[in-house]
Amino acid sequence: MSDKRKRRRKFSFNYGGLQGRNSRVLFYLISACLAISVASLAMFIYISGFAASQLFLGSFLTSYSTILFSIFFALLAFFYIMYRTNSIEFAVKNLGLSRELITPKNILIGISLFAAMLIVEFGISAFSQVTHISLPTNVQQVLAGLPVYFFVFTFLIAPINEEIFFRGLLVNRIGIIPSALLFALLHFGYASVSEFVAALIFGLIAGYVFKKTGSLYTTITAHILLNMLTIVALFLI
Repeated sequence: MSDKRKRRRKFSFNYGGLQGRNSRVLFYLISACLAISVASLAMFIYISGFAASQLFLGSFLTSYSTILFSIFFALLAFFYIMYRTNSIEFAVKNLGLSRELITPKNILIGISLFAAMLIVEFGISAFSQVTHISLPTNVQQVLAGLPVYFFVFTFLIAPINEEIFFRGLLVNRIGIIPSALLFALLHFGYASVSEFVAALIFGLIAGYVFKKTGSLYTTITAHILLNMLTIVALFLI
């Protein structure tokens, strides 16, 4: 074997070892973050003495737990793929987050998905008016009084975390329909039939779009715009 081939093998081996060490470090870091998230939430509930009936503690508990679980979803997705493959690059690619997938076309698809969901929302409202079937929404009541940082998180970070978990991780593993049902159940915390239906429809369409494009940036774009519209409407009404 020539010296050049030996040097090439040595370089490849060292690079592989470095990549493996980096992957293990990230794996342990994600594990620690998951443990800290769960432990800190449990500690807060214990310290608060379950005094959620008080307005401040109740609002703080709602925002704090929501943020923690949102972060938990994203970390869990990376945790699972890292555990199975021990590869950062594969995890990013498998979740549809590769840099080359950030294209004007995919962003435009995301905006189109947002527009489609607006039509769905109007359709649900029209159905309620025509059939006289009440489909109330409790979003304003649930979100009222929550701190400003919670709305910033809901607008910028939560859509990314949820898309990483429900589309990036679950769609390719359990299918579009089951992942959409789980996504809708997550939003049933608003105790609103209209929110459940809208979330279910979004989950189905977003899952299909993700399967077709392979890009999570399409659904992230739509999700961010939808959350932004909800927050704007909350403050304007």
